[in-house]
Amino acid sequence: MKFYNIKDDFIAFLRQFDSKVAENKNQTRPYVGIVLEVNSIKYYAPFSSPKAKHKKMKNGKDFRKINNGIYGAINFNNMIPVLDSALVEIDIANIQDVQYRRLLQNQYNSIKADEKNILKTAQNLRQLIFEDENNISEHDKIIKQRCCNLPLLEEKYSEWK
Repeated sequence: MKFYNIKDDFIAFLRQFDSKVAENKNQTRPYVGIVLEVNSIKYYAPFSSPKAKHKKMKNGKDFRKINNGIYGAINFNNMIPVLDSALVEIDIANIQDVQYRRLLQNQYNSIKADEKNILKTAQNLRQLIFEDENNISEHDKIIKQRCCNLPLLEEKYSEWK
């Protein structure tokens, strides 16, 4: 499992179809995330930097803490389908900021140890998002509403040039 940034123009392209796609902040604060394959489609799941509230939060259908929140979280609600050409691999060893490099190394080690659960969370969330509204609970409807529109994004993402 590797860490990636994602290209601004790919984000801008997807935002034309779904405003819930989180902005990359013009690479001043770019996404850092992982790529997971679900149903033969690659998905990019971005991280959230560590916050005190993460330690109190519970893992959920669209959120997973990294090492109990110590190293941040994975925001599955912002998960998007992605093309390889939109990804920029992060070489952790070449990060100049020692503190940030250490955080990325710790995140990487924690994610590797939790890889099966992370993939399962992505698979389950995608399934929920594709589920008919009439077949899910009110709680799941709320979760689905805060997630990116994966059915629409899956139709459109491969059109990016």
